[in-house]
Amino acid sequence: MNGLGGLTARTALLGLVALIVVGGIVLALVSSLHFGLYGSFTSSPSALQANQSNAAIGFNPSLGSLSNAGSTSNVQPGYTQVVSQTPALSTTTAVGPSQGGGGRAPSNSAGTNVTQGSPTGAGGLIEFSTDLDLKSPAPDQTASGVVALAYAAGGYVAYESTYSNSAYVVVRVPAGQYQQVLGKVEAMGTVIKLTSNSNDVKVQYTDLNATLASLRTEQTALLKFLNQATTIDSTLAIETQLQGVNRQVNDIESQILQTKTLIDYATINVTITETAQQTPLSMTLSDTPKNGTAPLSITFNAIVKGGAQPYVVLYNFGDGYASQGQIVIHTYYQAGVYKVLASATDLNGTVVQALATIKVVAPQTQSGFESFLGTVSNLFVSVVEGIVEVAAVVLPIAAVGAVIIIPIQRHNKSQRDVRQSR
Repeated sequence: MNGLGGLTARTALLGLVALIVVGGIVLALVSSLHFGLYGSFTSSPSALQANQSNAAIGFNPSLGSLSNAGSTSNVQPGYTQVVSQTPALSTTTAVGPSQGGGGRAPSNSAGTNVTQGSPTGAGGLIEFSTDLDLKSPAPDQTASGVVALAYAAGGYVAYESTYSNSAYVVVRVPAGQYQQVLGKVEAMGTVIKLTSNSNDVKVQYTDLNATLASLRTEQTALLKFLNQATTIDSTLAIETQLQGVNRQVNDIESQILQTKTLIDYATINVTITETAQQTPLSMTLSDTPKNGTAPLSITFNAIVKGGAQPYVVLYNFGDGYASQGQIVIHTYYQAGVYKVLASATDLNGTVVQALATIKVVAPQTQSGFESFLGTVSNLFVSVVEGIVEVAAVVLPIAAVGAVIIIPIQRHNKSQRDVRQSR
């Protein structure tokens, strides 16, 4: 058997095979150790849950006390994705007692353009008036409520007309209570249109009083001339002129009285029409799937009908998390039975609720023997892969070395044989 540098071919071959096997085993162990450590830092469930919880959409208010049998007190973070968001509920439209709301919205309703301040403040003489269109289920009752407000504030009714499905009321209230009464009237129905005006009549009021003073001076002079008249013709002429002045005085006094009344009492013109009957608010809650193995992602869909749009849909998922939207996807990471509460609120403040029960089970775990067999199997596969990788590197190098070394060894042997034959 030929030798290679003092080694037999068999010994060299066995050494090459041993090198490949040992190198494959070492490579497999190093790879397993590296990925095991890397996975322990990057793929732990707690880290994954923490990262997903940072992307949770919504808020976390308490929507009611619900018992969750089977769930642990140490709730892990959940993940919620809002698929379909319902429009935000407007808070500018008043909801009054006549609509069953039992209260009123903020007084800055949409379209309100009321000049603030006392009508007679800062030395001004200002007339205030408002034209208000309301929707109400019972226009006649709403009109009676407006009248009662006016009287309670120390005002009066200038005009009132009611029909089967509408009503029109004109009330005048003390200027100091104008804003307060107007806000209460808005709360008696749904505001459709509101127009407020203010008119400074200081110049007009001053001119009227100046004209009245002039007419009274003329009236006094005519009375004096009438008393001094000595003939019938002159008496008749003075009386005719005096009657004209008296008519002017009465007219100016009437204008002054009307102007002063409009300054002291603000005018509210209310037009009330009947609200169309609405379908009662209802909601159907679907959840897909209803149960499964953790981590479990559930798609919730709240189908809301009736009432007054827009709707606001809120979810309490029962695991300490909540969200807003019509269609949402929520992920549960802990096993347990969760009670999900969905509530829908319409424009009128009406609320409906629906419940769903979600059951989440823990994932199955392998026994110790099965885990050992799995570990051995994975290690064996890693060793085989390592041997193949080492062989792919070592064999070409060995082949190149053999091609170079064998001819040199043969040449050296031939020279030694020649020298020995001499």
